[in-house]
Amino acid sequence: MKHGFVRAALALLPLLTAYPAQAQDNPAISDPAGDVIVVTPVTLHPAAGLMNEHTHDGGEFMIGLRYTRSSYSGGNRARTTTLSDVEVFAAGYSVRGSDMVMDMVMLDVMYAPNDKLTLMVMPHWMRHTMTMVGIDPGNTDMGDMSMGGMPMGDMDHGHSGMAFGQTMTHASQGIGDTLVSASYRLAHQPRFKAHATLGLWSPTGKVDRKNSDGTFVHYMMQSGSGTWDIEPSVTVSGQAGMFGWGAQASYRWRTEDANKSGFAFGDKAQATGWLSYLVDNGFSLTSRLTWEHEARIEGHYDGPHKHHTPADIQANYGGDKVLAGLGANVALPLAGPDRPQLGIEAGIPVYQNLNGIQLPEDWRLSVSLGKTF
Repeated sequence: MKHGFVRAALALLPLLTAYPAQAQDNPAISDPAGDVIVVTPVTLHPAAGLMNEHTHDGGEFMIGLRYTRSSYSGGNRARTTTLSDVEVFAAGYSVRGSDMVMDMVMLDVMYAPNDKLTLMVMPHWMRHTMTMVGIDPGNTDMGDMSMGGMPMGDMDHGHSGMAFGQTMTHASQGIGDTLVSASYRLAHQPRFKAHATLGLWSPTGKVDRKNSDGTFVHYMMQSGSGTWDIEPSVTVSGQAGMFGWGAQASYRWRTEDANKSGFAFGDKAQATGWLSYLVDNGFSLTSRLTWEHEARIEGHYDGPHKHHTPADIQANYGGDKVLAGLGANVALPLAGPDRPQLGIEAGIPVYQNLNGIQLPEDWRLSVSLGKTF
């Protein structure tokens, strides 16, 4: 099923498209009397999972809500190779992750003081849920961990003593980092648009979350980065009739070598391109191809932490991914001419080259809802 979806996504990539913000000239049709009727298309954004992808005219204000879920599961992977439990155990680990879900909710607030400049603030809320499984064949004593498969709430009750085949689910949640950005229009013509964005990530999320035994949670289960990050990006888009195209490149630079817990997540680079087709005045189809790169974690926890799972080791983070995404945008039939915009995008990785030993990503789903005033 998964491979079939991949083939279908790749086959549709050249056919489906995302209509960039205000990317189409006003189409004109004639009524029976011969008069020209100008139909102004609504503003449709290129992809629900893409940030800083559009700008606004002077005086406009937009408020939106975004939700993204990323799912990880299956055999742990080293680079592009899937490992057996025997191989993960031979690498020195007695427990591995069997699946993980990351949920992210973002409030999107934008304001354009003039036609050239658009300002944005985007606070985040994060939740990570991870299931672990014991892979040490010599550990058959359930002991106090006889609740195999039972969710453990927001606490990790210490999975270092998990028996062979036993599972345990634990979670963490909280406010994440906050993105503040400014986008400047470089070009804004009917058939071509370009803007540059400078983003600043404020470390409003926690990086000192701990298990019930006082040890730090897995690195990726912290809700923030703990560092001030700078993220510049450049976005271009264009159109030809009902078809559109666009591209964006960005780089998230961690400006500090370590946060207050002793580590820093790796820098992130991303390049994405989309195609588009405007089905009608209020509905567009989207397709996108994205390359993502993330470096390894630098430093390490400066307090008690475990080394029983790949997720406990900073070298087992980062790598390269290529994701294919399909989606749609629709202007909801309410609230006057500036109708609320609803977008959805589903993506799957078509290539993953992961550092160390990690859970591979299965799929990613993004939903966005925004209203311009």
